[in-house]
Amino acid sequence: MAEEQFWEDESAPVFFLSYARTRTRVAAPPRDTNQKVFQLFVDLSDHVVELLGLGPGRTAGFMDRMLDGGQLWTDDLAFAAGHCQVFIPLVSPQYLRSQWCAREWDAFTRRRAVPRPDAEPSMGETPVIPVNWSVVDRRRVPEVVSRRQMFTPTRLPSDIAPQYHEEGIYGLLSLGSNGKDAYDAVVWRLAQRIARAYRTHWVEPAVPTDLRQLRDRFEEDGHDLV
Repeated sequence: MAEEQFWEDESAPVFFLSYARTRTRVAAPPRDTNQKVFQLFVDLSDHVVELLGLGPGRTAGFMDRMLDGGQLWTDDLAFAAGHCQVFIPLVSPQYLRSQWCAREWDAFTRRRAVPRPDAEPSMGETPVIPVNWSVVDRRRVPEVVSRRQMFTPTRLPSDIAPQYHEEGIYGLLSLGSNGKDAYDAVVWRLAQRIARAYRTHWVEPAVPTDLRQLRDRFEEDGHDLV
């Protein structure tokens, strides 16, 4: 593929953060039930801007923050799913049950990914980086998800990776000061992984126009290309 074909829309986000939206219960006071996801999004975005040296106006990431997110396939969401270069699913029991998250996964994995011609070879790099958000029984993870290598932070003190796997990022945030060091280290390594995936792969733009064409369950398919 010729170099000029590796074109990117400068308004496109580098990464897409896919997560299961949590709604406030009817009897509960109004609050942002996805606050922890937003904290991760902000921290990741700051790191990715720094690592990639993104210029003014370039967006590091996309997170759907519609008040009733997960019910409306907005133009912004479709553009982000069709143009982002790295897909970050926050895997949790709720995520795997979400029809909306399955559609976001399907929208991205339909797109063709190719190595960038000037990239140094890097074993195992992929534009899809599943993250342990909250602990999931691995026996219940659909094969289309389990065959992806879950993100594992490396080159850290020996106690941090086990904390991440046992608690998930949601758990580390919930532990407050007891989880802060592990959270900070894991998110930094995740940002580095996003930057490497961005530098080594190019994912062809393909904006989904018909929600009905997207799979709403995590199942095997014939177009999981990236």
